[in-house]
Amino acid sequence: MKLQVQKIRETAKKLLMAAGLPDKDAVTVSDIFIRATLRGNSHHDLYDLPGRLNSLKAGKIKGKPEITLIHKNKAVENYEGDNGLGELHGAFIAKRSVELAREFGVGICTVRNSNHLLACGPFSEIIAEEGMLGYVITRGAPTMGAPGRVEKVIGTAPQGFAVPKNDGSLLAFDACLAYTANSLLSIYASENKPLPSHWCLDKNGKPTTDVREVMNGGVRQPIGAHKGFGLTILGEILTGVLSEGQIIDEPQPGSGIVGQPSHTAITIDIGGLIGRKKFQDRISEMIDRMKNLAAKLVIPNERSTAFKDKVLAEGSIELDDSLIEKINSWCSQYSVPKLE
Repeated sequence: MKLQVQKIRETAKKLLMAAGLPDKDAVTVSDIFIRATLRGNSHHDLYDLPGRLNSLKAGKIKGKPEITLIHKNKAVENYEGDNGLGELHGAFIAKRSVELAREFGVGICTVRNSNHLLACGPFSEIIAEEGMLGYVITRGAPTMGAPGRVEKVIGTAPQGFAVPKNDGSLLAFDACLAYTANSLLSIYASENKPLPSHWCLDKNGKPTTDVREVMNGGVRQPIGAHKGFGLTILGEILTGVLSEGQIIDEPQPGSGIVGQPSHTAITIDIGGLIGRKKFQDRISEMIDRMKNLAAKLVIPNERSTAFKDKVLAEGSIELDDSLIEKINSWCSQYSVPKLE
């Protein structure tokens, strides 16, 4: 079913307010959900909203967290997230890192005791829209093995970067450092599709194309073997260690929860180096040079930009009936007008 984007945004905001978020925070979080959905990936986006509402209602996530400064050292700050929504925290550190970059040329802002933030792309996008280079990374529980090992020893370090181009669009990339996200495994399972053999191991440590074997004691592998594994360790340092949060399988004090996310945003004010216009021109030239070497080369974010432009031009987006039913169920609970 196709629905007006603005109607979806307004409905999400009203539901989040009904779930306990202040008005301004509900606006921020609903914007993140729309940004994530406009990537056109159909995962880590609006389809996660019903789950967030359930966690807020159950008290697993705070609707009104107190985000407080822990330490500050010039352009570097870390914050306590107080178990709020990851989407709220991600927007906070992205915007705060931009403020720090305006003052110092670079800004690094990290937050602990957060929750899942959908994807890193929307937050690096926020930074790039300010004419800066943005890099955002997050952590979670150990869900990935070391090369050739079946033990789950570290998270997948989801991350994203974005920079502005001279045509007003962004060069952007968003991915975790495992060959596949858990959400993609679920899609393969539902469609009964075989996996590429290098993505995962079964419980005996053998490469497998059967997603059921992965879900039955198997493990995802890091991209590029030891190279991806090493970069996930860096990700754990930039998030869990730098934020003074949890690392690897360390339980959260008090709750005992393992895998409580931390997020980090790094912003570079490119205007203080080669100047913003020249930077954007050079980014576009870099892309042109690659395309001149390989005809019809697709650059990261081009498909998402085309999808977003089409949706915004039409003013509407297609959502699965199952998602609409779930959202409308929450609308009924909170006396919010339903999506139609």
